[in-house]
Amino acid sequence: MSKYLINQAEKHKVTHEHSGKIHFFKVESPSKEEHSVSIQVGCDCTYMGAQGIANGQICSHVLAVIKQILNTGSIRLSLGNEAMVQLRRNACTNLVRKSNRAINEIRFSSGESKAHIDKKIEICKRLKSEGKHFITEAIFDKSGGRADILVLDSFIAIELVHTESNESIANKMKEYPEGIKIEVERC
Repeated sequence: MSKYLINQAEKHKVTHEHSGKIHFFKVESPSKEEHSVSIQVGCDCTYMGAQGIANGQICSHVLAVIKQILNTGSIRLSLGNEAMVQLRRNACTNLVRKSNRAINEIRFSSGESKAHIDKKIEICKRLKSEGKHFITEAIFDKSGGRADILVLDSFIAIELVHTESNESIANKMKEYPEGIKIEVERC
């Protein structure tokens, strides 16, 4: 069975989405079906302890466990779809300042044009109808960057632009945490 699973796994395309305490990946099967996978591992050795992970690498103990899982193909999965979505939402929310975490509330900043506000309302209504969670005017905790709409389910920041240049948008993207993807919507 393990050889079969390894052969099947090699046919999938894996894309890293975000890393924090939990690492999130998008996996596309050969039939173009997409799945979300999260991985969180820990070890009590010095590399994984209070000192942090050495050079961003996992320790050999965790690697040995992953190798055994690959060889046997037997491990019980602990999360279903709803729990996975909530994990993604929590990880994305944790990137935003605590004082700025108004979920599914449409907020505006001073100086926004009517076209900008109308587009924001339109997108937020669509996200709500799809059952997705979002934060508007999301200020990122570490960088101070601000996203017009941060979709918590997918690590996507939606930027609404009217007259902004591509250079301005590129500069804004530099202020976003690693793993946040940008979608640009014209007003």
